[in-house]
Amino acid sequence: MIISPRSIEPLGRQRYWPIYEAAEECGLPMGLHPAGNGAHPSTGAGWPTYYMQEHYAFGANMQGNVVSMVFEGVFERFPKLKVALIESGFTWIPAICWRMDRHWERMRHEVPHLKRPPSEYVREHFWFATQPMEEPENPADLVDIIDWIGWDRLLFSTDYPHWDYDDPRYCLKFKMTDAQRAMLLRDNARALYNL
Repeated sequence: MIISPRSIEPLGRQRYWPIYEAAEECGLPMGLHPAGNGAHPSTGAGWPTYYMQEHYAFGANMQGNVVSMVFEGVFERFPKLKVALIESGFTWIPAICWRMDRHWERMRHEVPHLKRPPSEYVREHFWFATQPMEEPENPADLVDIIDWIGWDRLLFSTDYPHWDYDDPRYCLKFKMTDAQRAMLLRDNARALYNL
């Protein structure tokens, strides 16, 4: 089941809950993949001029929906729901989780339905496709981020045949154990999709 994160309203809103109920009931993971624009500008600053801006907005749109789904209580209501974030990168995950946890500590009276820190819902319910692979100057920096997210939560993706796809011969420049490589390239997707 796939849905665009560029919706009329943030995806945590109850108008979308029947979709989550059906996905959970059928044991199907939800896939969030950028497509269309919901008749709204694709960035918070308005319509982009260049494709680079549009592509960058994928991650920002996804962040808003992760926050919405967590804080609106989607995972309290649907504790077995699984969500894969596709084509939005993954290095932003720790920072958004740290921020959500801090706000939850200070303002949890606004969301009494959340029983745990937001980062726990993210770690339990979300998987992250690697494309577009963020490529820092030092590729080993990605290992710290993956360690925080969890090696079992990443799904290797290329976005082939698009011109900006991540070629697996070149994008995985950091050191991995054989077990980590197997999780990233195969095992995590098999577990998520019950294959």
